Amino acid sequence: MKILRIEPSSWYVGMKDTILQLMLTGEDLDNAEITVCYPGIYLMETVRSCCGNYLFLYLETAGCKAGTMFLRISKGDKTVEIPYVLRERAMRGEERKSLSPADVVYLLMPDRFAQASVSPSAGHRDKVFHPSARCGGNLEGIRTHLSYLSDLGVTALWLTPVLYNNMPETDKFSSYHGYAVTDFYAIDPRFGTLNDYLHLVRDAHSHNLKVVMDFIFNHCGAAHPWLAKPPMPDWFNHRDWLKGANLADGKLPDTNDKFLQTNYRLTTTVDPYASDVDKQQTVEGWFVKSMPDLNLRNPHLLRYLTQCTIYWIETAGIDAIRMDTFPYADKDAMQRWLKALHREYPHFKVIGETWVTDTAFAARWQEGELDSSMDFALFEALNMSKDEDSDEFWSGMNRVYHALCYDYLYRKPQMVMSFIDNHDVNRFLGDFDTYAPQRQQRLIACMKCALALLLTVPRLPQLYYGTEVLMHGTTAVSDGYVRRPFPGGFHGDTSNAFSSAGRTDEQNRMYQWLRRILHWRRGCNIVAYGDTRQFLPYNGIYVVARIHHEGTVLTVVNGNDHAAIFTPRHYSEVIKNALTARNITTGRNVNLAKPMRMSPRKVMILELPA
Repeated sequence: MKILRIEPSSWYVGMKDTILQLMLTGEDLDNAEITVCYPGIYLMETVRSCCGNYLFLYLETAGCKAGTMFLRISKGDKTVEIPYVLRERAMRGEERKSLSPADVVYLLMPDRFAQASVSPSAGHRDKVFHPSARCGGNLEGIRTHLSYLSDLGVTALWLTPVLYNNMPETDKFSSYHGYAVTDFYAIDPRFGTLNDYLHLVRDAHSHNLKVVMDFIFNHCGAAHPWLAKPPMPDWFNHRDWLKGANLADGKLPDTNDKFLQTNYRLTTTVDPYASDVDKQQTVEGWFVKSMPDLNLRNPHLLRYLTQCTIYWIETAGIDAIRMDTFPYADKDAMQRWLKALHREYPHFKVIGETWVTDTAFAARWQEGELDSSMDFALFEALNMSKDEDSDEFWSGMNRVYHALCYDYLYRKPQMVMSFIDNHDVNRFLGDFDTYAPQRQQRLIACMKCALALLLTVPRLPQLYYGTEVLMHGTTAVSDGYVRRPFPGGFHGDTSNAFSSAGRTDEQNRMYQWLRRILHWRRGCNIVAYGDTRQFLPYNGIYVVARIHHEGTVLTVVNGNDHAAIFTPRHYSEVIKNALTARNITTGRNVNLAKPMRMSPRKVMILELPA
């Protein structure tokens, strides 16, 4: 008998849910007897695995105090006594705050953002970029640039997964992205240590930056020890295709006719007419061969993952969770997880990835316990509008208008996460460096229009790292080309976009333009909490108004490749008697008493006094 691990490694007293699950991993644990020695705790149930490698202990902790309890595990003439620490919570769950519509989230990939001067792990590629290999970014690299992020004006950081991805790697392929987790309770050592992560979160908070942790419950990495020795036969969906395979080295055999891969057709999860076979393939099929599908209908697995999220909230003090591939997991199980989380933390926010470019789909997931879905509908509208003039009905800015007019479907549209690009799609600027200068300038103007709308419509806006310095790329060859290293974050970089001196004039103009808007948006209750009124594109001009007792904000966009006339009196119901407004994008006053000419792809954010 051998005990190799206990998960979670420690726990907290004073939780609303007083039942604690301990998962013991070891060898020859079948028939082991467990006793617990600690005042106020008693062992409710012991659940044994069929393979003898796991024990699930369910403990009642109501009324116990912080301290060290002892688990006594006996088998035959051998007894092992293991100390287990119960800790005080930093605060009650009701006291924890989270994201709000006043925030702007900055998405970055730890491997691609910045590398500290001393890397915590050898073997990183810091000289030659390969799109699917590790670049060597780490948590300490992010921490050293918190002042840059605070100066930019964002208020929250979303890091793609930092949990351990101990997957087989070569010099041309790795799980640098973090979405193939092999240990839900450990920080990937290539990014740093647990203390590095705690230090990063603590320092981010001191810079008034919240931290969003990225989780994946739909699947894990194929090198997770669970796949070779599942705790229970139904721990995974459709694992039968691996029967007889030797998985000790973490390598998978070729697929066979029993392998079921997801069809990626998320519409089956909401389609009232969906066939069972289609829906089952969506939810139970493996995302890819190297990412086995977890069966969240297993109550012990769901309890394990629920406690895992609570552990990270309590231990690291994270401020929100982004859940990858949310609709691919069992819907009822995910709602139970959310309900348990919100019972413990009433104000805590969870953002679910809901990748269908249809408002009705994203809104369907916000009907339950999910706080925020991801707005691929508005993302698509903003990206398509850059290639079109705004006609009378459908094209250009009409697409944005139509994306917003269905907001009645959302329970809380102001908490829906919107974006113009992210780590899974083409960057807004595309293959920018291959374009002629005139086309580049037009595209930058289009991006400013999109960003101005993103930051002023009723949404939780998300920016992608490097947008502020004109980073670009497409996924045509590999996702890695939209995940290039941030210039200046790595040893040997020839330019340093973290400093104004290291940026080009064009990069500095973009950085300062965006910074001006972000700093204005901080504390702007008009944009965060105001009512919304949008106007049909009129002569190619699209206007969205935010109205609050503190004032009114108008975002005015010329969605054409030719000049257009902005006629203030057409918007008199929101402008009222105001004669001037301050243009946030320039800092200058604008005369509202007469029509004005707007150059092609021009945007103004006009703030009117109350």
